[in-house]
Amino acid sequence: MSYEGRMLHDLAMPGRERVEQALLRALLMHGGTLLEFGAGQEVVDELADDFGLNADQRTAFLQTVYRKENRAKKSLLWHRLLFRAADSLARDHLVSRPSRTFQLTGKREWMLTEDGFDQALRTCNIPRVRKNSLAVRSYDVQKIVRRLMESRRPVNYSPIDTERRVITTTREALLRIRGFRQAVIQAYSYRCAVCGLKIISPDRLSWEVEAAHIVPHFSMGRDDIWNGIALCHLHHWAFDVGWFSLRDDYAVEVSSRAGSLPKDYGRLGDYEFITALSRRPERILLPSDSEIHPHQNAIRWHRQNIFRRDEEQRV
Repeated sequence: MSYEGRMLHDLAMPGRERVEQALLRALLMHGGTLLEFGAGQEVVDELADDFGLNADQRTAFLQTVYRKENRAKKSLLWHRLLFRAADSLARDHLVSRPSRTFQLTGKREWMLTEDGFDQALRTCNIPRVRKNSLAVRSYDVQKIVRRLMESRRPVNYSPIDTERRVITTTREALLRIRGFRQAVIQAYSYRCAVCGLKIISPDRLSWEVEAAHIVPHFSMGRDDIWNGIALCHLHHWAFDVGWFSLRDDYAVEVSSRAGSLPKDYGRLGDYEFITALSRRPERILLPSDSEIHPHQNAIRWHRQNIFRRDEEQRV
C-alpha cells in the first residue's frame, strides 16, 4: 500500500467514488463550477461537513519529498482527496480541468461538462426535463456563450433565421438554446432589464429572470445576443403579448390600450403594473458592453409585429 493510501486507510477517509458523487452534487449546487481546492474555501468545508469529517481527518498533512530538489511539500490530505476525485471525473469527461476552463472563461475552475451535468442530475434525483431551466453552466454551453458574447455586432442585421427548422430536438439545437439563455441572463447580470429584479431559488438552482426572444421563436427569431433581453416572468409575458415594447433608444413604450383597462386589472396590491411602465422616463437596464445591446432591427420588428398588431387590426 502506498504512503498516501495508508494514510487514507488509517484515518478512515471516505472512498474516492463517494467523493466523486459528492463533488458532482456540489458542482450542481454551485452553478456548475468550483474553484481549485484550497484552504479557506467554503465548499471544501461544506464537503467535509457532509462527510462528518473529524478534526484529524480535516487537518492531516500528506508530505511529498522531492529528492532532486532537496525539498519537501506538505498538502492537506483532504484537499488531495478532493483533487484526486475531481481529476478522476475529468478523465471520465464529466468535468473540465481548471487549466482548460481558464482558456475558456479566464477562471481556474472545475466545470461540469454536459455529460457531467446529466450525471449530477441523476445523482441528485432531479428530472432531466428540468435541465433547460436550471442556472447551471456547462463547459459545452459556455463555449456557445463565449461565441455569442464575442461576436461582432452587425449593421445590417436580420433577427429572423429563415434557414432554421421549427422543430429543434437535436443535441446541437438544444445546446444552442441553452447557450442563448445563458448568454442573455449572464449579460444582464441575472436581473430583469425593466424592473431590475434579481433573485435565485432557495436551492440556488434557478434564477427568476428569463431570456426573452425579441423576435419570438415561433416567428423564426434567432438565438443570438442581439435578439435577446433578460426579463422577469411578468415582464416577459407583458412583452410577448405586446403590452409594451422598446423604442430605438431602449426606452419603454406602453400600449395605448393601457388607458382602457378596468381599474382592477394589472394590479399587484396597490402597485399598478401597466401604468408603472408608462412612468419610466429612462431606458431599460442594459449590459455595459454596447456591442451586445438588443439590435434596433429586432426592436423595430417587435414594435411593428407584436406591439402594434392589435391596434392595426382595429383600424
